[in-house]
Amino acid sequence: MNTVLLGLAVAVGAPALKDKDKAPAIVGEWVVESVANNGAPAGVGGGLRYTFTADGQWLIHREGKELPVAGATRGYTVDPKPNPPAVDLVTSRAPGGESRLLGIFKVEGDTLTICGTRAKGGDRPTKFDAPEGSNLTVYVLKRVKKDKE
Repeated sequence: MNTVLLGLAVAVGAPALKDKDKAPAIVGEWVVESVANNGAPAGVGGGLRYTFTADGQWLIHREGKELPVAGATRGYTVDPKPNPPAVDLVTSRAPGGESRLLGIFKVEGDTLTICGTRAKGGDRPTKFDAPEGSNLTVYVLKRVKKDKE
């Protein structure tokens, strides 16, 4: 009897373990198509790319060169449970300072949309909209397609 229960528990739990190890949908390289901040387009310039790595790093490149922040590292975390899923983009500076964007995200085909706020004490948004006076920013990114060799 115990063997049957153990086997059932393993079979039921296995999909959860598999999903837990699955990389977040935002992992990959993305070209920034547009940014809107407080209801107005924000000029981002050409060639801006974000890369989200499977190990939680968030990198920014322009024209093939990484844009480092002196003495800082960038990282991200996602929580797929809420609807829409949550994302935090964090820039950590020594000693102990950090900038955090509390956001939500969605991936539709090859488009990643992130809406978030950097306002201290701000609430995580619930919609993909950044109206005037909202302290919200919406990023629209397109997945970079790798050439097949």
